[in-house]
Amino acid sequence: KYIALNAIHRRLAKVSNGDTVSVSRFVPPENFNLALLRVELEFVKKGTKNEQVDAVHLANQLRKRFVNQVMTAGQKVTFEYHGNNYIFTINQAQLEGQETSVVPERGMISNDTYFIFEAQNSSGIKIVNQREAASSSIFRQKEFNLQSLGIGGLSAEFADIFRRAFASRVFPPYVTNKLGIKHVKGMLLYGPPGTGKTLMARQIGKMLNGKEPKIVNGPEVLSKFVGETEKNVRDLFADAENDQRTRGDESDLHVIIFDEIDAICKSRGSTRDGTGVHDSIVNQLLTKIDGVESLNNVLLIGMTNRKDLLDEALLRPGRLEVQVEISLPDKNGRLQILQIHTNKMKENSFLAPDVNLQELAARTKNYSGAELEGVVKSAVSFALNRQVSMDDLTKPVDEDNIKVTMDDFLSALLEIVPAFGASTDDLERCRLNGMVYCGDRHKHIYQRAMLLVEQVKVSKGSPLVTCLLEGSSGSGKTALAATVGIDSDFPYVKIVSAESMIGLHESTKCAQIV
Repeated sequence: KYIALNAIHRRLAKVSNGDTVSVSRFVPPENFNLALLRVELEFVKKGTKNEQVDAVHLANQLRKRFVNQVMTAGQKVTFEYHGNNYIFTINQAQLEGQETSVVPERGMISNDTYFIFEAQNSSGIKIVNQREAASSSIFRQKEFNLQSLGIGGLSAEFADIFRRAFASRVFPPYVTNKLGIKHVKGMLLYGPPGTGKTLMARQIGKMLNGKEPKIVNGPEVLSKFVGETEKNVRDLFADAENDQRTRGDESDLHVIIFDEIDAICKSRGSTRDGTGVHDSIVNQLLTKIDGVESLNNVLLIGMTNRKDLLDEALLRPGRLEVQVEISLPDKNGRLQILQIHTNKMKENSFLAPDVNLQELAARTKNYSGAELEGVVKSAVSFALNRQVSMDDLTKPVDEDNIKVTMDDFLSALLEIVPAFGASTDDLERCRLNGMVYCGDRHKHIYQRAMLLVEQVKVSKGSPLVTCLLEGSSGSGKTALAATVGIDSDFPYVKIVSAESMIGLHESTKCAQIV
């Protein structure tokens, strides 16, 4: 048997006719199929003609011809298409399920490999139907396992984000054109600190097959020089503008992530600095997202803890129209987060058998994702501290004896307290002696209160529901309210008392209550 090398193969391998070449059999590893192949087309004889290439048809032809063949980034391959001889150069080879680039970039072409074609303006090749050829390659993976991405308790929120922001981008442009709709250009993730807004935005950026996401903290945009702040905002969109100008509908998706967007996009007229810089930033951002020359290849993701501070014009459809609240996780969400952070411990046998994550999830009411991570870190510190001798810090540590126990987690719960709401222990302190049955009237009040709880749970459109318990001192009002709070199983319960408000300004009191 013979292996033949044409001129391009010889040039790539740096060999000549008559050279002795040693070859060895290559056994492809698991998960070696290519999800994405980005190639640049050119004629074998340059400058001879002008041709229009249908990306959909060409992608099908290349799959059939080169299926199960290994392709490497930088490789040049010759092929014939409609009577013309072409060379394609591989610029990017992305494996299925791969998050980061691996050197060398290579993999095997399968029937599911998506091709993205590129051509220089001077090559004489015009590519049509490019979006249809790679319409489903917007994501790097065919399916998402949120827990493998380190996201716990946010499945419903992610489903909303996908439906609103990405479902239309999966389909070819001609489908959206027939529907007469435009892609969503912006989304806002809001909620208490530590609930996973930044994590969600970063993972969305990683999952997309577009350009590397730009991550900007709000205050970083500000500058002391006049006009420099607005220029910084324009620079964020410069790459997307150039890409759309040169490639049109074929341009990649550019993701811009704004952390703490409330720092620069406050309601116009609300700041009294005298410079009007914040107003100019909002105007500049509105122009770029939804102005006369608005971009269709940009997805802006903003994150904030204070949605109420943002300018209303930013929140209307066409701008940051997808608004998803990332709230405190419920019991199932807390369990997922604890499983994510203890997964490696369990794999390496550092987690003691007595650790009950279900019980920990039940006891960590009102904890955010960041606080649950803090609980795990604190528990590990207790376990490590047992193996360290303060008398001799140079003594070698026996890692086989490191075990994170349930007691370590219970000690960590005393050390890490939730910043929002009241823990179950705080509510229990409001009814130290439990609830004593005081007749049918007492039972009726409790049932009416639980009906209100059920109303809030079931009805998403329900307005603010209030309930006043009135009675003489010591009649059990606080104990009954605490019981309703515990039995409601709401992820967020807060205790507001007169003692906690002493000495506070009126605006601070309002912020404390809300």
